[in-house]
Amino acid sequence: MKTLLLSLLLVSFAYAQSGTKLTVKISGLESDKGQFIVSVWPGEQAWKDKQPIGRFPVQIVNGGAEFVRENLAEGDYAVTVYHDKNSNGKMDRHWYGPPKEKGAASNGARAQTFGPPKWEDMKFPLSGTEQTIEIKFD
Repeated sequence: MKTLLLSLLLVSFAYAQSGTKLTVKISGLESDKGQFIVSVWPGEQAWKDKQPIGRFPVQIVNGGAEFVRENLAEGDYAVTVYHDKNSNGKMDRHWYGPPKEKGAASNGARAQTFGPPKWEDMKFPLSGTEQTIEIKFD
């Protein structure tokens, strides 16, 4: 009986740890001032609804950073990052709307003239046990 319980516990633990590990390597800043805010978007509907998995602050070291999120389900994802220069946890904007702080997205997707990047430009398929993407600030 103890062996059966132990086996079930091990199987359930292994199952709970399944999923894909996403590593995001961020580079291209000339300053370590402030922090990056990384948002992970699990599908187009999450992007449309402005509902990322989370907005994660990441320390900048030598103009870059590395962010890891584990146990993600397979599917289409996008990642957006902005340089929160004053570490206030929000993207500061000019009085007339455009951001004051630089942003970047997966696949090198660029912001539209009057808005964020298009989902189609920044999405990528996430699958397997591990995946690494790179995001570079220009």
